[in-house]
Amino acid sequence: MKTREDLIARVLKNLGVLGAGQAPSDEDRAEVDDLIDPVCAKLLDDGVAKLNGDEIDDAAYLPLARIVAEEAMTPFGIAGAKAQQIAAAAEQARTDLKLAYRVYDARPPMRLEQWWGRRGGSPPINSRGRPITPPEDIDLDVTVDGGRRG
Repeated sequence: MKTREDLIARVLKNLGVLGAGQAPSDEDRAEVDDLIDPVCAKLLDDGVAKLNGDEIDDAAYLPLARIVAEEAMTPFGIAGAKAQQIAAAAEQARTDLKLAYRVYDARPPMRLEQWWGRRGGSPPINSRGRPITPPEDIDLDVTVDGGRRG
């Protein structure tokens, strides 16, 4: 399991702001920290993955860092070719997370009924008070105005 601090450091490395062996500044740390929870909420809302920004599974660590780095491009002033690389990596990370973490809806599946059926157990009735039955029992001798064909 990775921590939030590990994620912040990885995001800053992905952005090129933090060099190897350097510690992130408080301002940089705060800037990235503000993005983690909204990104995790957006991933859940989009049906990609349900992630927690505090305890990150090792399998989700690198993809989440790429996605957060994409959101952090604007505050850190990253543009051009580097921005395109980060955006492409984030899109691939979303695909990876979507395949690894399926977000299922907890609602029960919709129950389908036959078109002539109705809840309550009794079949629906027509204007003459007779039960409506499947199509093979339809009375075709009645015209539109209600008279009988002869």
